[in-house]
Amino acid sequence: MTNMRRGTTEKAGDLIQEVLEHNNLLKPYRHYELKKKWSSLMGNRIGKYSYIKDIREGVITIGVFNSAWMNQLFMYKNNIEEKINDFLGEKYVSDIKFVSASKFPEKRMINLADDYEFVLKIKPADIVLAEETVNTIKKVSDKCQEGLKEKIYRLQVAAKRRSKAYEAEGYIPCSGCGRWIKQNKDCEYCLSEKNQEKKVKLTAILNEMPWLTWEDVQSLYQRESFQEKQYDEVRRNCIYRLIEKVYHNADTKEDDLFLSIFITRKKPHELTDRFITNLVNKYRKNA
Repeated sequence: MTNMRRGTTEKAGDLIQEVLEHNNLLKPYRHYELKKKWSSLMGNRIGKYSYIKDIREGVITIGVFNSAWMNQLFMYKNNIEEKINDFLGEKYVSDIKFVSASKFPEKRMINLADDYEFVLKIKPADIVLAEETVNTIKKVSDKCQEGLKEKIYRLQVAAKRRSKAYEAEGYIPCSGCGRWIKQNKDCEYCLSEKNQEKKVKLTAILNEMPWLTWEDVQSLYQRESFQEKQYDEVRRNCIYRLIEKVYHNADTKEDDLFLSIFITRKKPHELTDRFITNLVNKYRKNA
């Protein structure tokens, strides 16, 4: 009897996974579960001082509450990456970024279909769809295999109700990415993408010229319209990346020089070999 129940449960679980995957909902759902179960997955020591701030295209951004734990988590980066990949059931993570965060984010309703978040006053479940709309959805779901018809029908009805709820509250699809946004408001997701593009450019610039100050960047790259907070974040990430290489003794002389420049904000000619060695060795694993 127990085996029969277990078998039924497993089949139900497989079916739900198929439905989610068929509707491009499986990955967003797993990401939602990862955020929700972060503390239990990582344990109290890590989970208490951090949370997942963003998941996008293989890059996991983790918010950390203080600089001491920022350095600590950076040392556990490979271990954290392995745990996340195991949880997601695939080699998903291409990079992990640690950023300063003052507090946990506010709890909000998550739209699994597009992994974007809104709080809706109108409940999608209260939306009554037109008979014509329901019939159209039914025609589509009837084309699916027998075991999935009802599941697909429910998912599509729920998606249509959610769309109607957004429209009723003044949201419109973003012309760039299709996510729901308030009329006359910028799309946060698209702004985030543009922000990421700026940071990629800044990273390339600072990797070539780590001695550039924020004032230098403003003067030399006026057309790019970089922001100071973008410069600070990129510079900080460059430091963390170099510290990780030093910690694992995978650094080069150039890495050591660049790390010293980033940390001290000095020009290359202002640093001596001895100073660089002493500074860098503080971050070595066996120092």
